[in-house]
Parts: sequence; C-alpha cells; structure tokens
Amino acid sequence: MLWQDKASLKQLLGEAASLLEREPPLLRLDSSRVLIVGDTHGDYASTLNALSVAEERDAKLVFLGDYVDRGPQQLENIVCLLEEKLKRPNWVFLLRGNHETLSMNMSYGFYDVVSRELGSGWYELFMACFREMPYALILNRDTLCLHGGVPEFVDDISAFEKLRKGEDEPSDPVAMQILWNDPDEYEGGFGPSPRGPGVRVFGRDVFERFMERSGMRLLVRAHEPQPEGYRYIFGDKLLTVFSCRYYGIPPKAALAGAGGIEIIDLT
Repeated sequence: MLWQDKASLKQLLGEAASLLEREPPLLRLDSSRVLIVGDTHGDYASTLNALSVAEERDAKLVFLGDYVDRGPQQLENIVCLLEEKLKRPNWVFLLRGNHETLSMNMSYGFYDVVSRELGSGWYELFMACFREMPYALILNRDTLCLHGGVPEFVDDISAFEKLRKGEDEPSDPVAMQILWNDPDEYEGGFGPSPRGPGVRVFGRDVFERFMERSGMRLLVRAHEPQPEGYRYIFGDKLLTVFSCRYYGIPPKAALAGAGGIEIIDLT
C-alpha cells in the first residue's frame, strides 16, 4: 500500500479534494514538453512508467481520466496520482473521465474495491476528488485535451469555462458529453451513440467547425481502446491515446513538444 495508515490516507484524500476544487473546469497550460496519458483503469504499472518517462524527459503530465474500474490495482493507481498532484500541483493535471462517476464505479468495480479494502464510507472520500476534477485543458493555446469528445450543444470552447463541477454525475449535457462522446469517421454531424441515451458521436464536419471557432489545432482524447494504443483521424487533427495494458493492447501516451507529438510506449 502507498499509505501508512487510514488516517494518512484520509488526510491525503481531503487535501486532494480541496486542491482540485480550486481548479477551474477548463485549465490552461503553457509548457515546452507535456506527456499526455489516456485511460489507465487500475494499470498502476503504466502510470508508474508515465511518471518515469516524464521525469526523464522533464515533461509535465496531463492525465485524461478513467483511473479506476476494471484493472487489478485501482486503489494504488488513483492514490499514486493524487499524491503526485499534491506534491506537484502545477506539474501534474488530472482531468475527469466517464469512470470518475458514481454510476460507473458501482457497475465496474471501484466502489466494491474501496468498500472491501477500506470499509464503509470511504468511497465518498474518493468521489469528493472525482467530482472536482476539471473537464478539459488547453495546452499551449492550440491543443485541446479531454476524455471523450466534442459536445453537441456549444459553438466553441468558451462554453467549457461555465461548466459546473461538484456533481457525482454531471447533469449538464455539455459536461456529460465531454466525458462520453466519440468521433465517427463515417457520419456527418451528431448522431446517436451505442453508449447510451444522451451520448453522441460526432463527424468530421462538426469537429472541424468546433475546432476552428475555438482556435484549436489538435484534439487529444482517450476513452476508446485502439489496436496500436493510439490513432489519428480527421486529417491528423484528432488523436486518441489509450494507456491501459489490460485490453490486450500496448499502452501508449503522447509527448507534446516543440517538434510535435511523439508516441511513447508505456510497457
């Protein structure tokens, strides 16, 4: 375990929730080198490898959400990330994914893991952190980082600044779709998603319109496993990275620097 006792863990979670609460829903970061990490889902080894790569390359870190559920080391993974956030609040950034919600944690394992390992009442301390995580980050004024995708009900990124944090399940459809939406290479506009009610897929036309109006050059997102761990679509303007090895794919991350994007293997 990463924590010495339950008292120290409780203090860590309280301090992390307070720190995240002070962050706005849309972050802005200017940095010469940033490592962007996709879903880890309890893949503690990939998280440690990402931290090591960032240290070696002198890179800041942006994690795109989905830290828990499914994988074997969910507690270790999220506690490690919250510790790193507290140690280096201006160096490590933790965005919210669709699995930082009560419904997903009840269905895919994290609630049970916390209750079994720590006892009754502890899950709320983790949810206090999840509900305050930002929804998106603008890197170097032209790269948008988020978990899912472009939402249907906005013209540009300025709407992200008005989003409300602090809910177990985002009630604003814009916030919900940032966590859940997926790109669709074969359809135009917005359409229904197999993920469920309220979730949408978005085509290249609405994607490019949103990016142009927002002054963005590249969108980096996670949310979907890729056979090679990453994939570019929409004329290389949208990059999906996936960083969890438990889907039978190589975990990858994206290192953003002066020369563009370098794909990093986290195995």
